[in-house]
Amino acid sequence: MQKKSKLAVLIILTILAAGCTSVKPITNITTLNTLYQYKIIDSSNKKSLSVIKLAENLKSTHVIFMGEFHSHQGAHKLQLDLLEALFKQNPNMILSMEQFGRDAQPILDGYLAGKYGENTLIDDANAWPNYKGSYRAIVEFAKEQKIPVIAANAPAMFVRCVGRKGVEVLQSIPEEQQAWSARKLDLENEKYKAKFMSFMTESGSRHGQTDEVAKKRMMNTYAAQLLRDTTMAESIDQAMTQYPNHQVIHLNGSFHSDGYLGTVAVLESMQPDLVTSVMSPVMVADPKNPAATEEQYAQGDYLYLLKNMPARYIDKDKSNASIRKLITSRMKKKCEL
Repeated sequence: MQKKSKLAVLIILTILAAGCTSVKPITNITTLNTLYQYKIIDSSNKKSLSVIKLAENLKSTHVIFMGEFHSHQGAHKLQLDLLEALFKQNPNMILSMEQFGRDAQPILDGYLAGKYGENTLIDDANAWPNYKGSYRAIVEFAKEQKIPVIAANAPAMFVRCVGRKGVEVLQSIPEEQQAWSARKLDLENEKYKAKFMSFMTESGSRHGQTDEVAKKRMMNTYAAQLLRDTTMAESIDQAMTQYPNHQVIHLNGSFHSDGYLGTVAVLESMQPDLVTSVMSPVMVADPKNPAATEEQYAQGDYLYLLKNMPARYIDKDKSNASIRKLITSRMKKKCEL
C-alpha cells in the first residue's frame, strides 16, 4: 500500500507540474537531429502525424497555405514531401508561389513547357537568390508532373514603390502592367495591422525618425505588405477559376498566413465558402524535446516543428553592421513607377 501511495503522489505531482508550463512536450515525437527534419502536429489535438496522414486530412481542403521560413531547408523538404503526397492522392493540383511575381508568369510557363533553360528562369523571372537550394526540387517536381505553377506575388518594384511612396503610387502603374498586382488594398484589418506594427516596433525600424515620419513610413510599409497579401490572394482566386476542381497548395512566408490573417483573410473575403487550411512553422528551443506553446498552436491548423537555425551573428557590432549594409543596399534600389 505504501508503494502505491507514493506512486499516486508522484503521478499527481507530475500532472500538476505539467499544468504550470506554457510549453507542452509533444507526444510520440523523436528528436530533431538535422535541419532537414520536421515534425507535423495537428493543432486540434496536439498529436503528431505523418505526411501521408496529413495529406489524407487535407483531402477536402480547397487551398492549403504552407507557411515557411524562407531559408530553412526543413520547411522546403516538407513542402516537397507534402506536394508529392497530395499529388498521389489527387493529381488535380495547383502550386502557387510567393517566390515569383506575376510579371514572371510567361517565363515560368515557358520553363515548365520546356521552352527555356533553368538559367533563363532564374535570370528573367527574377528568382530568389536561394532558388536552387530551396525551390528547385519543388518546381522540378511540378514540371515533371505537369502541375500548373502560379507566380502569385506582386512585382518587387511595385512593392518597393508602395513602401516608399504609399498606396497612391498604384495609380501611376502603366496600363499594360496593371494586371501584375492587386489594385485595391484593405488597410482596415485592425488585427493584422496591430500584428504588423508590433513586429515593426520590435525590429527597431524607426532609425531616429520623428513620430509623424515614423508613422507614415510604417503605414507605407504595411501597405506594401498588404499589396503582397492581396495580390497573392487574387492570384489564387484567378487560378482556381482557370483550373476548376483543382486543389491549391500555396507557399508563402509564415507571416502572410499565420493566425489566418494576411493572404488567408483576403482570399476568404473573396470566397467565404472556401475551405482553407494553414500550416505554420515553429523552430523549437530544444530539438531533443520538441515542443510548442499554446500561442503557437493558434497560428494554424497544423504546426511543423523544425530545428533552430544557427545564429547569424554572435558579435553585436557585426550584427548591426550587417543591418546597416542591408538598409543601404535596399535604399540604392530605385522606385521607377
